[in-house]
Amino acid sequence: MTAGSILLGIALLAAVVLYLAYPFWGAQEQTRRRRQTQRDLLLEQKEALLAQIRSLDFDHETGKLPDEMHVQQRAGLMAEATAVLQQLDALSGKGEVDRAIEAAVARARRQPAPDDAIEAAVARARRRAPAPTNGHAARFCPQCGMAVTQTDKFCAACGHHLIAVQNKA
Repeated sequence: MTAGSILLGIALLAAVVLYLAYPFWGAQEQTRRRRQTQRDLLLEQKEALLAQIRSLDFDHETGKLPDEMHVQQRAGLMAEATAVLQQLDALSGKGEVDRAIEAAVARARRQPAPDDAIEAAVARARRRAPAPTNGHAARFCPQCGMAVTQTDKFCAACGHHLIAVQNKA
């Protein structure tokens, strides 16, 4: 046997093995594709129903359709659209995800926020602010909050005019 015939035999054998193994590999892909196809059909049906509802509303607004007929046909189309949306939700499993998200949000709301302890400590520190050592009340710039001395006329940080503040003190 020549090398060419051996390679041809190996290639033919590989093709047969792949052909026979494809159903085992492709079963999951076909299931996913079938599910996707059903979802696509439902989405197309939903879009068609919404277009029909819009067309019906337009016909009613232009006076082509009487009120009682509009109400009756719109209710039927809305019921069909609701059924299609429920099928879409069931197909995607969205309801389970929504329930899981709602449960996680409820757990998070029950737990105290980690910042609550920090905020309480800051409030305590603000209530017991240190007294100035020189006997005068502490002064701060009303614009930026920087500490200023009694003789300052302008804030060193932001340049705010402090004369009006001295007259009030």
